[in-house]
Amino acid sequence: MSDRGLLEEQLAYYRARAGEYDEWWERLGQYDRGEEENKQWAGEIGVLLEIFDSLPLDGDIVELAPGTGYWTELLAERAESVTAIDGAPEMIAYNRARLGAKADAVTYVQHDIFEWVPPRRFDGMVYCFWISHVPRSRLAEFFATCRSALQDGACVFFVDLRFDPTGFAVEEIRFGEDPELTLRRLNDGREFTIIKNYYDTEELQDAAAAAGIRLEVGYTSTFFQYGIGFAQ
Repeated sequence: MSDRGLLEEQLAYYRARAGEYDEWWERLGQYDRGEEENKQWAGEIGVLLEIFDSLPLDGDIVELAPGTGYWTELLAERAESVTAIDGAPEMIAYNRARLGAKADAVTYVQHDIFEWVPPRRFDGMVYCFWISHVPRSRLAEFFATCRSALQDGACVFFVDLRFDPTGFAVEEIRFGEDPELTLRRLNDGREFTIIKNYYDTEELQDAAAAAGIRLEVGYTSTFFQYGIGFAQ
């Protein structure tokens, strides 16, 4: 399948998954790993929230791939404005519903992120559980787009999964012949092939630096990778 075809299937997957996406985040159904591991998951989210709260993300912020709105809601409570860009209208609808009246502080833009051209420069950028869905062949281009969207000194924050067999679900199938691809199965049995990369620290920091973003990558003990960056 072509690069474009894979990206289209990936978008179709997230459009179809919108209604069940939060089951993964909340560790419900097939994602429930039992009391002890669920507690570890929640504790590591707490670590991420402490980092997030410490960052200067209170100006004019752009969020890429906001999904159902967990991070959008937090941004709406502290930022002067939030622009949320997602290719899936279904995700945007769930995002609006989660935020309720807080959605008044958010400008929603339905757009393919790989085709997005920043209309102006922002004071900060957030993207959670997105960088792993960027093909390696597009990583440099993605960071260049990020840099073009940021004021000098603007803060970047991202979160993603670190590789762990319990991080997603037992039904996730890796393709041995192509380490970028993963087969995902929805609750109704439909299957989609998507891009899922587990970038290492050096790979991300080097790509960001080449685009003009000083990036530090860190990890929680088991589940998450995160990045804190500043546009140079």
